[in-house]
Amino acid sequence: MQIPKRAKDRQFAPLNHSTYEYYRKNTYQYGDYFAFRHGKINHLKSEFVADIESFAYFFKNELGLNKGDCFSIFMPTNVESLILFLALNKIGVIVNFIHPLLPSENFAEIVKFTKSKGVAILDMFVPTYVDTIASLKLPVLCCVPATYALPDKYAAQASDAALAALHDKIDKFLIYADVLKKYDDKTLGHIVGSRDDVALYMNGGGTTGKSRTIKLTNEALCNVIHMQGHIAYAAEEIGVDTELCCMPFFHAFGLCAGALSLINKGCKAIFMPKFDVDAFVAHFDENKICEFNGVPNMFHKLLEHPDFDGPHLKSVRVMYCGGDDLSPEFLDEFNAVMRKNGSDAEICQGYGLTECCAVDVVNPPWDNNIRSIGRPLPGLTIEIWDEEHNKVPVGEIGEIVMHGPTMMQGYLTENGPIDEGLFEDRNGIKWVLTGDLGKYDEDGYLYFVGRKKRVIIISGYNVYPRDIEKLVAKLDFVVECCAVQGYDENKKSIVRLYVVANDGDREEQKKEIRDLCAKYLNKFSIPKEIEYIDALPRTRVQKVDFLALTQAKPE
Repeated sequence: MQIPKRAKDRQFAPLNHSTYEYYRKNTYQYGDYFAFRHGKINHLKSEFVADIESFAYFFKNELGLNKGDCFSIFMPTNVESLILFLALNKIGVIVNFIHPLLPSENFAEIVKFTKSKGVAILDMFVPTYVDTIASLKLPVLCCVPATYALPDKYAAQASDAALAALHDKIDKFLIYADVLKKYDDKTLGHIVGSRDDVALYMNGGGTTGKSRTIKLTNEALCNVIHMQGHIAYAAEEIGVDTELCCMPFFHAFGLCAGALSLINKGCKAIFMPKFDVDAFVAHFDENKICEFNGVPNMFHKLLEHPDFDGPHLKSVRVMYCGGDDLSPEFLDEFNAVMRKNGSDAEICQGYGLTECCAVDVVNPPWDNNIRSIGRPLPGLTIEIWDEEHNKVPVGEIGEIVMHGPTMMQGYLTENGPIDEGLFEDRNGIKWVLTGDLGKYDEDGYLYFVGRKKRVIIISGYNVYPRDIEKLVAKLDFVVECCAVQGYDENKKSIVRLYVVANDGDREEQKKEIRDLCAKYLNKFSIPKEIEYIDALPRTRVQKVDFLALTQAKPE
């Protein structure tokens, strides 16, 4: 069979589909192939689909879930989460992905706010969260990490610690493998979900910095899958070409650019609960790894690993980086390692918001501009606006705004409008205002300038921390840095720079930093204070947490 080079040549346009229906339609053409691998065992698509059907039957007929209900998944990246998501999607139930390391109080708040009617949890989390779960009085589905790594998946049972913790505390507690065994041959003949239904609740940062629950519809998910086909390679060997998926499903980048993007490609997936650099590199020995996605911290760790550089990299065709950007110098160094080992793959940077399914602007592998964040995906309208919501000329900095079929329905509220969080222009078109600053060049490439809310105003002049960070990162002794708002003894606004650096004369290093900034930046952008730190704080999705370093304005 002749395999087209790009995934778009093998996909169907999303019509009135649920995400589950779109998965079945797009993968039918590949026949039965190895859809995922766990441990040493490859699993066929037919088994994957059968397990989805079993759980759809279970959720509908045993738990009594109906269209519009919500069910929470409280697990790291694993195949069980994807199976449960597609099963619930088939019957029109909204899935609420929750960060598996949230404190108990936050976990309970999210479950209550989304009105979830059940929770799926990993057995190792049960002892920590059992009292909170018991207080919610909801059915609990317990998953065991080894289920699909065992020769007999039905034999997987929860740990003794989990079972002991649950004793007499939870009324309805079910083991994932037991449900599969009970409903092994069951299917639901019809699909309840449709295009306009909310499919997902994602707990994101919000475009104003406030944490919000984002409503994503089937239409948005199917379209982001479809659009990614324009920037993705198809599998050369169906079920052999492998994608390593380690980004979390509670983050839209991990779900949409990772797991769901496989729908277009005919690839096999390996799901990793978390990024472990040793385990990640070891997967290259037994698999034809063709693609992986990550955040900057992950790529830095890979390049530092002694076993990453090697001929096993030859099979890699594309790597996508999101969440934050990488310096051109680092990209050149990393990409050189790939070329040395016979791979044409380069790290392709992109940009997106959970409010638009996280994959919005991308550098395709065949047209990669390493100094930009790429071009908008086909079908998305992305403009740069001034403060009066007018489109600015090419080259001018303004707020990045988005419109298109991957937009959220709105933020989840108790009593607010269904489209809460969207801006409607004078023509009645709804937009997502990102809160980020950017600009276009003459060739249509988009450049990320900084967070709108991160701009530091000094003597009426806008200072962009990102410009400072990119410049300082070029110094050999700088590992990473973060420029934030600070205040001097007179309560005047200043730039404070936090630096993670290699050993050396600190005073001499500070002088080099200030001299470099003085040479290339305006005087307001020269850091007034430079502080050394062992490591920059990170958010739950491994972005640099600049807010944790930002000084509150003095009274």
